[in-house]
Amino acid sequence: MHQDYLIAKVDPGLLNDYVRHSIYDLTSQILSIDEERSYVVRLLMRRCPGEERQLIERFATYLSREIYQEGAILWRQGAKSDCAKLLVSGDLVATLENEAGTWEAVSVGSVIGESGLVERQNRNSTVTARVESVLYSLSIQSWELMKENDPKCANLLYAITIRYLMLRVQHCSNRIFETRCLPV
Repeated sequence: MHQDYLIAKVDPGLLNDYVRHSIYDLTSQILSIDEERSYVVRLLMRRCPGEERQLIERFATYLSREIYQEGAILWRQGAKSDCAKLLVSGDLVATLENEAGTWEAVSVGSVIGESGLVERQNRNSTVTARVESVLYSLSIQSWELMKENDPKCANLLYAITIRYLMLRVQHCSNRIFETRCLPV
């Protein structure tokens, strides 16, 4: 795969870490909840470079574990946003309805639904589990509690949201000026 080459070129250790913790490795291993929580913190640390581990660990305490079976719909496009989720293992796909089959794979370690939760917007896509998937979810209730009681922790979600928005705007498939539309 092309992305594997690019990852290895930047830092071969990242590719090894990715392979070691791929969806196939995680689903074939029996991880204790403590091991899985530790993995969640490592995934979040990748989304929040430079942040203190203690802060990320505190953020992770607001998340609840969920399992979705193959074919389960996490949410539908246009639905009210009430959570953000971190994909820990499995395989998801985001699709745009009424858009000629536009879809995007969601990779392990991705946070989804973050901008909808922060901005209280409706969902931009339908998200479906392609295999059994483990996610950690930040509910709207936990988000409100975090903002009220731990604003420094809440800033992590704002930072994640901003990073994703920057990537989406700068993505090579974004032809906003030519097509007047954004990528999935």
